[in-house]
Amino acid sequence: MKELLDNVKASLDDNTKGFSSRKLSALAIMICVIIVHGAWIKNCFIVEDFSLLSTVLTIDYTFVGGLLGLTTYSKLKDKK
Repeated sequence: MKELLDNVKASLDDNTKGFSSRKLSALAIMICVIIVHGAWIKNCFIVEDFSLLSTVLTIDYTFVGGLLGLTTYSKLKDKK
């Protein structure tokens, strides 16, 4: 457990030790998105209104696709 916490702490510094800070940031954002979506879906069940579900899913898929595209672009740009 101590090694896991040390790796998380080391990933916040500007060195090569620890986990990838990009992956940890993505994990934190995904956890926040899951919590917000869970609360929103719970509210939809209470109100019985799912009219915005397709819009929310479209925004999510567009955002994820954009992030994956930016990562791919940055890797392609670094190879040149």
